[in-house]
Amino acid sequence: MPQFVWTGDAEGNLNYFNKAVYDYSGLSIEEVEKNGWLQIVHPDERDENIRLWMQAITTGKDFVFEHRFRRADGDYRWQLSRAIPQKDINGNIKMWVGTSTDIQEIKEQADEKDYFIGMVSHELKTPITSITGYIQLLQLKYGRGEDHFLNNALNTVNKQVSKTTKLISELLDVSKIKSGSLSLNKENFKITSLIAEIITEVKHVNAGHQINFLNEAGEAMVCADRDRIGQVITNLLINAVKYSPDVKQVDVHAVINNNDIMVSVTDFGIGIKKTDQEKIFERFYRVEGKNEKRFPGFGIGLFIAAEIIQRHGGKIGVASEPGKGSVFSFSLPSITDC
Repeated sequence: MPQFVWTGDAEGNLNYFNKAVYDYSGLSIEEVEKNGWLQIVHPDERDENIRLWMQAITTGKDFVFEHRFRRADGDYRWQLSRAIPQKDINGNIKMWVGTSTDIQEIKEQADEKDYFIGMVSHELKTPITSITGYIQLLQLKYGRGEDHFLNNALNTVNKQVSKTTKLISELLDVSKIKSGSLSLNKENFKITSLIAEIITEVKHVNAGHQINFLNEAGEAMVCADRDRIGQVITNLLINAVKYSPDVKQVDVHAVINNNDIMVSVTDFGIGIKKTDQEKIFERFYRVEGKNEKRFPGFGIGLFIAAEIIQRHGGKIGVASEPGKGSVFSFSLPSITDC
């Protein structure tokens, strides 16, 4: 078969490759045994490959990784590798069985899509900025008049333009993340003050929801990009409000834990299944289900939030139960000076 198949013992030592691996790499069995299988993996992915493989061996969880394999002619092609542990009746791992599938064309198509999204988003910014300016001028001139229809129409248009602007900004962020050009402008600031500001803003737009803030972090300082961290908090709060239409309460909690600032946003809404929790921070991932179809979106907000937190050296996660709500949380190192 054209697919690469390989196996390993319980300790993770690879001991078999099918013929397709040798045909593709141009290596002999002796060469692989002498220099190891990592020689065909692109140097840029080797360290991460080892880290994830050892993590799988240690935890017993499936191994999944995208990396490039060197072909016999020297070219590299992207592969999706997966390995599953084979266990006995007592749950002990006896061996690993893995496969690697060529995804070069899929990766190229994804790159083309990202380039298109970035280009279109950039081109849309100019006309949207112009429209926003004219709407603000119209609101200044007619916003205080007695024509309620005109006032409501201008407010509605302004809200829709704001939503469009937010979407364009998120798409541009996705493009920057993929190209590695998402910049951070770090400064010292009180994160709890930022949280309070954003809660006030979100309350103004969602007056029907009660947002409670429990501050156990005092006036803790962080060294981070204030706007980007604000973007994360805003996303989590808006999602909490959006996905809890029936229970109008959202709790925000800030606490210091082992020199880290922990921020959590808790809602009591529709919740998320366990299988979806593992993928919720992936790019363009949308939870499917009869409830979720009521809430449109592109599935990029949490992807961007996760990237921002990770680039700050922090962690982000979710705990949820269907029908009982969700807790999204993130942590940042508590640093007094940048």
